[in-house]
Amino acid sequence: MRELELLQENLEYQRLLTEKKLLSTSVHIVDSFTDTIKDWAFEFGTTLFLNLVRGNSNRKSDKKEETQEEE
Repeated sequence: MRELELLQENLEYQRLLTEKKLLSTSVHIVDSFTDTIKDWAFEFGTTLFLNLVRGNSNRKSDKKEETQEEE
């Protein structure tokens, strides 16, 4: 009877240990995914912002050239 109790305690311990490992792995996967999304969002936002700034400066120079050609 004592052996069955020890076996049951061992199984319970193994279950808890496995749950902790699963939780740790899940947390690592989610952290990795969110870091990847943050990096992508930052790069996309930076590229978009730079394109907007460059676009505005290109338009200004185009407008200046057009007004100079008209004169």
